[in-house]
Amino acid sequence: MSATSVAAVDPASPAAPPALHAPAARRAGQPGPAGGRSTLPAYALGSPYVLQVASRITQCPPPPPDLREPAASHFVYGLTLPSATATPLIAHETADAVLDVHEVEDELIEPALGLVHELAVHACRFTAAGEMIHLVLRRFDGVLQVVVHDTHTPHLNSRLAGQCAERRRVSLTAVRELAERLGGECGFAAAHPPATGMCTWASIGHDLAGAAGPGVAEGEAA
Repeated sequence: MSATSVAAVDPASPAAPPALHAPAARRAGQPGPAGGRSTLPAYALGSPYVLQVASRITQCPPPPPDLREPAASHFVYGLTLPSATATPLIAHETADAVLDVHEVEDELIEPALGLVHELAVHACRFTAAGEMIHLVLRRFDGVLQVVVHDTHTPHLNSRLAGQCAERRRVSLTAVRELAERLGGECGFAAAHPPATGMCTWASIGHDLAGAAGPGVAEGEAA
């Protein structure tokens, strides 16, 4: 039976990823063609297992965890899941619990869970059985973002890369329609080392058109 790991990160801590300047709600390669750009915080394109910068000095005993009450406006959670039939449902149910604990607005629950489910389905399509996908659910500054990593390595051959990108765009049809209906966007890009494969994201929120924060990378619009 495959194990599932869950990690939470306090976005308010100094080591947390930079604030995302893109869209808001509860529940997408190579650089795209002109006019088809999207941006994503650098952490989401990096290793899917590292959600904050490691300190150069280890404190022992370690400091206490964040004991503040869960907030609806700021949270980051990561899920590592097997590429399997049950994974989209498990991701959906886990995200539902996260949104409930953080008391996110009721009107955001359905679209947020829809993005989580569809992006988990998408990642599993591009990840072989026995391998793992990684999903990040994040909300910061009025923006809700779902990010998934799959293990499908980008193609070096331009013809194959183009065909694969088109398959991804087709696979993301439901994600794109849901995000755009809420004024959001989605896209995908090659993951930054040490991660491998591809990173896909969907963002919804009021600040989607805002200026990109530090350390963003260009991606291809889905």
